[in-house]
Amino acid sequence: MKLRLICVGKMSQAPLKALVEDYRDRLKRLCDLEIIEIKDADSSDPVQRLQKEAEKIRLLAEPFSECLLLDEKGETFSSIEFSRRIDTLENAATKRLTLIIGSSHGIDDSLKTAIPKKMALSKFTLTHEWARALLLEQIYRAFCIKKNIPYHH
Repeated sequence: MKLRLICVGKMSQAPLKALVEDYRDRLKRLCDLEIIEIKDADSSDPVQRLQKEAEKIRLLAEPFSECLLLDEKGETFSSIEFSRRIDTLENAATKRLTLIIGSSHGIDDSLKTAIPKKMALSKFTLTHEWARALLLEQIYRAFCIKKNIPYHH
């Protein structure tokens, strides 16, 4: 399965960066994972900033891939439900999933409209760095559940 994670903003906190790299390494044997970082757009106008970031995301969203936009108002899944969703995609013809994490300023409304499937990691508001670390952990957990690797209890 091919997973593409599109993230706006770089990892700056060393402990979270190390955690992200740890889960990235763990996932190498379970799936084809690509993490793409988009630089925060330069603009003092917040609307223009989000529009520029959305344009970059659109260009990188893989064709024929199911896209899930991380959004605080999105659907929530248990770890087992998320694992089943990945399993369903892995058995589908495309076998591709693109997950999108916006910047600390959010996501442009046009992108929210264009991508109907949204997922929330929590009802809490998370920084984009925490969201990336938590999402990678849950992706790893989902594959462990699916492949009966002892990790999820």
